[in-house]
Amino acid sequence: MRKYEIRPMTRPLPELVGEVFDPEMEEYCEDAPFAPIDSYVWGGEGTYMPEARAYVTWNEEGLQVLLCAMEKEISVEATEFNGEVYRDSCLEFFVQPFEDDPRYLNIETNAGGAALIGFGPNREQRERLPEMPEGMNLRASCHRGGWWAVAYTVPASLLKELYGRTPAPGSRMRGNFYKCDETIHPHFGSWAPIVHFRPDFHRPEWFGELTLAEK
Repeated sequence: MRKYEIRPMTRPLPELVGEVFDPEMEEYCEDAPFAPIDSYVWGGEGTYMPEARAYVTWNEEGLQVLLCAMEKEISVEATEFNGEVYRDSCLEFFVQPFEDDPRYLNIETNAGGAALIGFGPNREQRERLPEMPEGMNLRASCHRGGWWAVAYTVPASLLKELYGRTPAPGSRMRGNFYKCDETIHPHFGSWAPIVHFRPDFHRPEWFGELTLAEK
């Protein structure tokens, strides 16, 4: 099982809006390890496999998420909340905050900064959030033929509303990070490998371990 440490961080997430992103030039990325989204188990020889990374830290406001991918071309069609962002150039974070509760959030964001957010224990039993959570502050970078990125907060207040509690420092969570596109360059990549006969990100049995590091 792949493991990732979510470290405490006082440095804010990058603003991104109106900016071209490069993780090698970003101060935030210097202080946080990244989880490589590098498992492309579906597709044969010549499968498109863009480099992609996930950076997650935490503070009192919640989980701070920065996802990025290196791509020459991107597709952005969905603009509305809970639209079909997964068909576009998309980066996703699925997180199960409590090991004793099977319900997880799927947060899917395209390169234009549109999001789809669901909640439930599996693919079949899911509800989509009715609106963008307060305090999420989702934003996306510009794209100029290289890296593109999205950043947002998973608010502690949202976790409290959905689960009735928030993860404590030192606790273990489960989750996965994904990179996909169903249009110009169809591909399906993950951080924690998934063993399944067809592309399916809703496989919580293959989630990796996320540790909320203590201060």
